[in-house]
Amino acid sequence: MTAVMPGEGTRNGAAEQPTDHLADPPAQTPTANLAANLADEDWLWEALGLGVEIRGGEPADELDELALRRLVGLALRRNPRRAHLLVSRVLGKHLPVPPAVALDAGARLAALVRALPEPGRWAGPGPAAAPVPIVIGYCETATALGHAVADGLPNSHYLHTTRRQVPGSTPLLEFVESHSHATHHWLMPQDPDVLAQPGRLLLVDDELSTGRTALGTIRILHAFAPRTDYAVAALVDARPPAARDAFEALAAELGVRIDVVSLVAATVAVPVDITERATRIRGSVGTGTGTGTGADTGGTGTGAAPVPAPGPAADGSAGGAAAVAGADVPGGAAAGDAGPADSAAGAVTRVTVPWPAGLPDGARHGWSQHTRERLTAELPAVAGEVLAGIGAARGGDPTAGGDILVLGTEELMYVPMRLAQCLAERTERRILYQSTTRSPVHPLDVDGYAIRSALIFPAPDDPSRVSHVYNVAPGRYEDIVVVVDAALDGRGPVPGAPAVDGLVAALGACAPVTVVTIPSHVPPRPVPAAGGHPAEGAE
Repeated sequence: MTAVMPGEGTRNGAAEQPTDHLADPPAQTPTANLAANLADEDWLWEALGLGVEIRGGEPADELDELALRRLVGLALRRNPRRAHLLVSRVLGKHLPVPPAVALDAGARLAALVRALPEPGRWAGPGPAAAPVPIVIGYCETATALGHAVADGLPNSHYLHTTRRQVPGSTPLLEFVESHSHATHHWLMPQDPDVLAQPGRLLLVDDELSTGRTALGTIRILHAFAPRTDYAVAALVDARPPAARDAFEALAAELGVRIDVVSLVAATVAVPVDITERATRIRGSVGTGTGTGTGADTGGTGTGAAPVPAPGPAADGSAGGAAAVAGADVPGGAAAGDAGPADSAAGAVTRVTVPWPAGLPDGARHGWSQHTRERLTAELPAVAGEVLAGIGAARGGDPTAGGDILVLGTEELMYVPMRLAQCLAERTERRILYQSTTRSPVHPLDVDGYAIRSALIFPAPDDPSRVSHVYNVAPGRYEDIVVVVDAALDGRGPVPGAPAVDGLVAALGACAPVTVVTIPSHVPPRPVPAAGGHPAEGAE
């Protein structure tokens, strides 16, 4: 595999600033040793026949290759439309990361956006009448990344797409993402006029593979409210040359400017038989032993996992929770073995945190600079209550002990990420962050594979489908803090709603769980429908 990291980031494929800690090997680790440590990861790239080439065809050196692989790992999807998944090591979705790393990745993307021509139009106070830049993040993977990018554009207004049906709210716009396991996206701004403003508009995603989703979104937004400047920011830009040409063609067709910035720009060559290759890999390696109802036990992996049945499982594990594929870890018990009777795993503490009226739980309906400032002011009190809850459950000092995982839930990523960072500033314990996800990924408990284990449970906002959390297993964490919003399925406030039982039970088989509930933001008035339609050519 050859790869490249052209500087800190790229703007339309051009090198930008000097490399940073996201790209470089650790100073104390010789490059040769780091290469040896990562050597095992080559097997999946080679088995799938994936080729990664530097943008522009220059030869890649060892540092370039290591840079890309430090930013992403590789896994197999359980999705008939796409066989492989580039798994971000800095996003905080599928893999646990220090919250500062995820926030820093967003800040670095924002710096690249600010470096675009006429940076004053993207950020800064400017004249009072200047149009406010709009930032839109894609659910569910990039909701927190979009927040973090918007944080670096101080005069911006942020909104993320959603797949959540919100009582009393009608989507203003909608479009489809044909390759995805969940294809529809809705935009539900509390103030529809936000999207009608003439300022620049930035789309944020974790990865650009073909770019069709971004192009389809620009078409929809331009038909709704034309503007002159668009940009797309992604951690990884892996578009092939034809896809990059499509951006130039759309810009010419609409008479607009479309810029693309990324931390990594490379071309991933995908063989025509990649689906067959992935099927052979799954069949030869397997997944390990799963427990609990609804466990994914292997197979071709071309469909979504079954919905776990409610109630106790036949094997005595928690109903609605399934630990699958490599859930065993050194020094830990197999998922389903631990419980309140024989270990601290399974213990659940619910914490009521101070949350001021009117402070949104996220940007589903919009997020302003004032909202950011309010959240920053309130988080220390929230973190204090969370630590107090952990301490009460442990009967000891909550700031001493092993690792803590702070877990967001699907689209609810940014507030938990910021909470994790606040906790990290108040304790010597290592704090890691990640989120549950709709994404069906095939776990393999083998070296060099990004997704080693998976938990499957009924989705809290819609128990008729499943949700997942990856690489969480017994013995890995001393405490797990899961953050949920109070109207997960529209049936009433949580704690206690049956919708979260499967999630909590799955986590409780791994470590003591602290459930943090924050109010769900409900717009004060219905959002009127206006011009929503599927995007032509949307990915």
